[in-house]
Amino acid sequence: MKSGESIGGSYAEVALFNALDKTLHYLVPPALQERVRPGVRVLVPVGKRKAMGLVVHLAAEPPALAGPVVFRPMLTAFDETPAIPPELLTLCSWVARYYLHPLGEVLQLAVPAGARKDRSTESGTSRSPSRQIARVHLIAPPPEKLRKSQHLSALLALLDREGGSAPRSLLHQHLKNVGYWLRRLEDLECLEVETAEDPCPEGCPLPSPVAASFDLSADQEQVLNTIRPHLIKPAFKAFVLHGVTGSGKSEIYLRLIESALQQDLGALILVPEIALTFQLEAIFRRRFGPHLAIWHSGLSPRAREAQWHDLLTGRRRVLLGVRSAVLMPLAGLGLIVVDEEHDSSYKQDDHLRYQARDVALMRAQMMNIPVVLGSATPSLQSIYHAQTGRYTLLSLPRRIHDRPLPDLEIIDMRRESRRQRILSRSLQEALASTVKDGQQALLFLNRRGFATFALCNVCGEVLLCENCSVSLTYHQKKGLLCCHYCGLEKKLPERCPVCDHPALILHGFGTERIEKEVKKLLPEARVLRIDRDTVAGPRTIAERLEAVRQQQVDILIGTQMLTKGHDFPNLTLVGIVNADTALQIADFRAGETTVQLLMQVAGRAGRGEKPGRVLLQTYNPSHYTIQSVVRMDYLGFCEEELASREQLQYPPYARMLRLLVTSPEEPLTAQAAHALAALCREVAGELRLQEQHLAILGPSPAPLSKLKNRFRWHLLVKAWTSQTLQQFTESVKERSRLSPLLRRVQLAIDRDPIMVL
Repeated sequence: MKSGESIGGSYAEVALFNALDKTLHYLVPPALQERVRPGVRVLVPVGKRKAMGLVVHLAAEPPALAGPVVFRPMLTAFDETPAIPPELLTLCSWVARYYLHPLGEVLQLAVPAGARKDRSTESGTSRSPSRQIARVHLIAPPPEKLRKSQHLSALLALLDREGGSAPRSLLHQHLKNVGYWLRRLEDLECLEVETAEDPCPEGCPLPSPVAASFDLSADQEQVLNTIRPHLIKPAFKAFVLHGVTGSGKSEIYLRLIESALQQDLGALILVPEIALTFQLEAIFRRRFGPHLAIWHSGLSPRAREAQWHDLLTGRRRVLLGVRSAVLMPLAGLGLIVVDEEHDSSYKQDDHLRYQARDVALMRAQMMNIPVVLGSATPSLQSIYHAQTGRYTLLSLPRRIHDRPLPDLEIIDMRRESRRQRILSRSLQEALASTVKDGQQALLFLNRRGFATFALCNVCGEVLLCENCSVSLTYHQKKGLLCCHYCGLEKKLPERCPVCDHPALILHGFGTERIEKEVKKLLPEARVLRIDRDTVAGPRTIAERLEAVRQQQVDILIGTQMLTKGHDFPNLTLVGIVNADTALQIADFRAGETTVQLLMQVAGRAGRGEKPGRVLLQTYNPSHYTIQSVVRMDYLGFCEEELASREQLQYPPYARMLRLLVTSPEEPLTAQAAHALAALCREVAGELRLQEQHLAILGPSPAPLSKLKNRFRWHLLVKAWTSQTLQQFTESVKERSRLSPLLRRVQLAIDRDPIMVL
């Protein structure tokens, strides 16, 4: 942009695929005039090197920039048609402005890494990857003696769900040891592998909707009849689908997608974690076949690029993915669904701190299409917007086939003896009875490890992580103390590092300790633990969950990984080992998080023919959140919680911003945080003169005051309009760049924070 000859032509504004917090301007040479347009990927000179970027704007006249500028010509354009469609480019620009993040980094979410490489020798939009696929066909049942293998059982179950035939890539994506079993079964002539062209060439017709597997309930029919008109005659409308666990929300999604396809429209379905919703993925594959695209971090770079290309060209019209899928191109998008819309996984907690649910709402509004926010426990924000008429609340108050909700029973752990401080006598008896009856049980505790901290019984010292201000968790299987934030691992010392007494005692308990207690209590039971310590990725999770569905497990133990969208028909007992865990979080949303988590896990019980039972262990039986869960009265809890939020002027009655200051030096972090607070109050004072009001809270050390060797201070800002908060944040960000002190620290801007730890 600083040297070179200017040649006649138009001028392009380009966002590089990096963290540069501004766009650059280039001359479009005559040879590229016909190809360059907004959304096209280009190669441009930056200093002495070349860089990939995306054209965001074209103009016939040069932009008015400070000082004399000579515009350098861009080098290459890669696309015949835009890599990012106009409506998606508009959405990305909105995300960059709203979350005050470099546009180039936002665009990285919309264009996969493989499509951001310099391919100057190629012509046209990213080449369509090879359409040759290997497909596995099961032609005979394997010998009975082999079926004892869990790996083979998982393989056969997946093939059965796919109708006896599936792409080999799909099997490798979700299962372990697939190569061995495919070779073994092929040698036994139980299956054959066929290599052929992808059965869906570009331009092939959309799949015909598959007939429903069951008749809809009256509640489901009413929900569908309310939403469908907005598909047939496209119009923006936000629907909050509040359906109790097991009420058939997934079938609503499927029917709506079928209606969209009949209108020649595409559909985007967001889920919190694709690896944990394998069952939903299988249902979608069976219903929509090769037109289903999947988007999550477990895909290989080549697979991600292939999926992106298929979505861009319209070869695939249904996208099921995690939060980043909200910025994927989708030809003719006509419907957006956000499943488990309350889930905090939709909020990214570093770098670009966006909320995928809110971005989905904005995308639907920009495109004038309906969006469905589904959950058994909708966020308070969504409930509030439904009450004020901004969203439309739809209800599925009953389970499919009118199956009853589980019976809930509180166990007051204050009355239990020390011997039953982990598993109460009632829960022990219920576990034994459930296993004896051939049914399954789930024990839920949202803490990993064997013991939550090690304490010296003489001086009271708690062993902390050297890099973080958190206690180390003891993992017995590893024989190590571990930090769940930075990954530090160290041996449990024999003596206290402070007073040198051999008096270290392990306190608290996690899922690993629960597993040990259950195996001691019921040695004959088949016990399986699922948490971050026992699963290595999506394939492991899918394999283990399939073992539960195949009733190869009697007692399942796990964390919140098990609360999302799983359906175990033979699971009749849920034991919530410590219902108070989430209440201990230093956050104004702790009550909301607790109720959502407990109601979701309680909903795993009794989803089949047999009724369910939930035993809820707590030290706070009279707490209003616990009472709301026992009554299964989520809307009643929302009314009480919203009244409290209104009194304190917390969201949804105010807009919030969190400014997080971090650095490796503790005094510098504190000093910079106070300087930032002074700047914030200065800007707030100026806005107050314009009748725009804000409240500045802090600065103070963050609840997690040190993470990964960086000290952390934060400020919280409350505003009463989005416009005020936007103007305030832009001004603070711009002025902070002029402060030598603030330039020495890292400033993270978190708009609409979910957690303030």
